[in-house]
Amino acid sequence: MKTEQNQYTSKNHQENKLKCANQAEILRSHQRDTDFIAQLQEKLSDLLNDFKKHKVLSRYLISDIPANLIYFIFTTGMGNQTLGEEYTGIVQTHLKAYKIPSLSARIMAMILEYFGERTLLKGLIVLQKRVNDPKSQLTPQAIILLNSLLSRLRLIIPLLVLIHKGLFYMFGRYYTLGKRLTKIDYAKVYGSSSTDDISWGLRLLGLATLMQCALKIWQNESELKNNEESIKLVETDMHRSCQLCTEAISTTVTPCGHIFCWLCISNWLRNKPQCPLCRENVAPQRIVYLMNL
Repeated sequence: MKTEQNQYTSKNHQENKLKCANQAEILRSHQRDTDFIAQLQEKLSDLLNDFKKHKVLSRYLISDIPANLIYFIFTTGMGNQTLGEEYTGIVQTHLKAYKIPSLSARIMAMILEYFGERTLLKGLIVLQKRVNDPKSQLTPQAIILLNSLLSRLRLIIPLLVLIHKGLFYMFGRYYTLGKRLTKIDYAKVYGSSSTDDISWGLRLLGLATLMQCALKIWQNESELKNNEESIKLVETDMHRSCQLCTEAISTTVTPCGHIFCWLCISNWLRNKPQCPLCRENVAPQRIVYLMNL
């Protein structure tokens, strides 16, 4: 009797198993949410116009982040469906665990979606500015290496997002990288499903997106190679010319092995008795004028 009951329960669970929403349903849901968020952003801007200091506050509404956060709090943050999810009959869920995602997972997905790419790119820009700061203690070789690395990362991050979008068009499930990392899926719970023709159309769109990514990668590699060649040429010229004025020929060497023109390095050491490149202490009388160059 128990065996028959267990078989019935297992069969009933399989029949009631959540079905994964397809690409078209997820896209329609996000499009509806995006339209509502745009309307919400306009309402917030109109509301600020009623205040005297609306010009000061309105700059914070240039981006869509405030409207997105408000929308998230009253929908996904409170465990409710968004308007787009209600319209298409889908819900956020963990399909394998057969449960609603935890609040921490939903918040993490939101942070990664709204701030992940932007924060990373802004952080790389700030870091690159610090690397190129004249007050930096880095050597020229380290500056060139770090600039090359940071430039590559700034190109790779948007490409990863685009590649993920192409994979979503082809295979469905996770719409954003944030939801993939937090394992938040979409399940179809009511309403009619989309036809397979739409899914095939989206798969073709995904293939075109991946081809676009491949083309961008090839273009970026060509640009980086050209930049590296230019940097090498500049570096070669720097070894021939003074690295301070970049005009006169280097004729004077410091004890640490760096060469400059006599006028630049002698004037530099009068004000600051340190090598301009490696910061090693150098007395003005220790520099040597090279004769046979």
